[in-house]
Amino acid sequence: MYHQYGFQSPRSILAATVQEAVRAAEEIGFPVALKIASPDIVHKTDIGGVMLNLTGADQVHQAFDRIISAARAALPQARLEGVEVQEMVTCGTEIIIGLLDDAQFGPVIMFGLGGIFTEILRDVSFRVLPIDHRDARQMLREIQSYAVLQGYRGQPPVSEEMLAQLLMNAARMGEDLAGRLQSADFNPIVVWADQHRVLDCKMIWYPEPRPKLQRAQPNTAYLDKFFKASSVALVGASATPGRVGNAVLDSLLNYEYRGKVYPINPTRREIMGAKTYPTLQEAPDDIELVVAAVELRLVPDIIRTCAAKGIHNLVVVSGGGKELGGERAVLEAEVRQLAHKLEVRVIGPNCIGVFDGHTRLDTFFQIQQRMVRPRPGSVAMITQSGAVGIPFLELAADLGFSRFVSYGNRADVDEADLLTYLADDPQTSLIAMYVEGFEDGRKFLEAARQVTRQKPVVIFKVGRTERAARASISHTGFFGGSYDVALGAFRQAGVVPVDSIEELLAVTKALVMQPPAKGNRVAMISNGAGTMVQGIDLLKPNGLEIPELTSDSLARLRQAYPPYYIVRNPVDVTGSGTAADYEMGIETLLQDNHVDIVMPWFVFQDTPLEEDIVQRLGRLNHRYGKPILVGTLGGPYTMRMSRALEAEGVPVFQGVRNWIAAARGSWLAGQRLIR
Repeated sequence: MYHQYGFQSPRSILAATVQEAVRAAEEIGFPVALKIASPDIVHKTDIGGVMLNLTGADQVHQAFDRIISAARAALPQARLEGVEVQEMVTCGTEIIIGLLDDAQFGPVIMFGLGGIFTEILRDVSFRVLPIDHRDARQMLREIQSYAVLQGYRGQPPVSEEMLAQLLMNAARMGEDLAGRLQSADFNPIVVWADQHRVLDCKMIWYPEPRPKLQRAQPNTAYLDKFFKASSVALVGASATPGRVGNAVLDSLLNYEYRGKVYPINPTRREIMGAKTYPTLQEAPDDIELVVAAVELRLVPDIIRTCAAKGIHNLVVVSGGGKELGGERAVLEAEVRQLAHKLEVRVIGPNCIGVFDGHTRLDTFFQIQQRMVRPRPGSVAMITQSGAVGIPFLELAADLGFSRFVSYGNRADVDEADLLTYLADDPQTSLIAMYVEGFEDGRKFLEAARQVTRQKPVVIFKVGRTERAARASISHTGFFGGSYDVALGAFRQAGVVPVDSIEELLAVTKALVMQPPAKGNRVAMISNGAGTMVQGIDLLKPNGLEIPELTSDSLARLRQAYPPYYIVRNPVDVTGSGTAADYEMGIETLLQDNHVDIVMPWFVFQDTPLEEDIVQRLGRLNHRYGKPILVGTLGGPYTMRMSRALEAEGVPVFQGVRNWIAAARGSWLAGQRLIR
């Protein structure tokens, strides 16, 4: 079948007997390879089902007997069709191209080095189908072994155009067979110059054809009221301190939210000085948002009441849904069905809800004495886990937030809906995300593609290992999925992936406080070379480069600096470096057209460095349109100087890894926005 998609294979003859195998080998010409032919044996090498470089009839005879015996011993029930006698390809590099119907993203394509080391090395790249030539070329260049394909030890390079075309051919095959093909491995494909040969192909089919995936469209209907509601009803309001219903009411009633608040409690006349209502039906008709802090089994009736009163927005903080399985999963499915049928948008269940930095609408059940609410700003966060969102919100509080959503089990509103809404939100300039798994990865991908053309999206995706993915099932009811596939989708969409909450914070800070980088070339300057060396070690793994400075820059620095300063990239002003030295060096790097990102590292503890470095760097900030990302590490004095710099609009990163992560994020976001 794959021949019709432009793939070529070596000449091959199926032999049912030893005599047929010998005749086939003589007809093809030595050397030959023998491979077991069976629809039940996927990994032929693992069971001794492959023999290579057979140069004569006697070797073919012996190999045939060994292969059949090995297959029968390993898999007695396997159906054996015989042995495939194949022309031996003796030169080239082995690659793999794979197709997979992924549970979260649907049909995807994989590329990597092939042969027996594919699963061991895991040096592969993924994309969600369909792909274009740009995607194909990026897939080739993303694998760590790409240099092997470019030619090594006198070997000529493999044609990148040919490899990209093979990926495009396989992608077309994957789209044509969607719904029928579960997976396919072209492994290995031997490639050299502009030639290729498929040595083996394993295809697994669904027993019955599945309907092709229909692209779900993001639904932003009524989302505005989750943040701008002028009146909120709390079902499950409590007068008992420590109860969720008491803490949510406190957040809504006693702080900065200026809308009307209607507590719903059948046994109280008032709570915290606010009149209560026995049921939602009996509450006033001007309610725009309902928050439910009651047992999940009561939520279906709450949805029906919302629909009857013309209310389209409901936050369900209660847990006890699909994460518990069984009847609770059925109950959550009913919540979803009713929400869709009655056009009541539901955030949750199993969440902490929403916060708006401008209207100060706040559904959190974390009391203000324990959790900081951020100032108004332009950062939005979408998080599957409230427990992860809380520390991010606090650590990034000084950046300022527009919106925050903890969506939990996403019975209705999901990350794609929220992304699409925030794309058009004039108060949001950046979206930070924490995700454990996708229910509809393709819907997310399409939404993210549109959003990242307008503003950066930074994501921390967990559930990367099989065990972590299983853990995510018990937490939010969604399987974490293959991270390799998700990472390919992020790259396809222009989303910036990070590896920790600390990195999520660092990249967010860099992109909020500085312009995105126009390239990946960094220049460093420091009064402590040891830390720069650590940073340089991390540049290449993060896709960053440290270029040579222009001759003009080098001449200017040499003229200004004493002879014991080291003038190159990185620039080392030694422990004698002053604020004036830094200012001149940083401005020179900003003016250098070989440099896209300027990265000063400060050892603030060094006495020669005066405190007016803060004002000097503040004057340079934003003057040249390049990001300035400062790194440092230290105690109370260092922290005080860091805060002073950030008051001037210059971001400071504690520790080398976060410093480098910020630069990488600035470059990746800039690639998408500038393109």
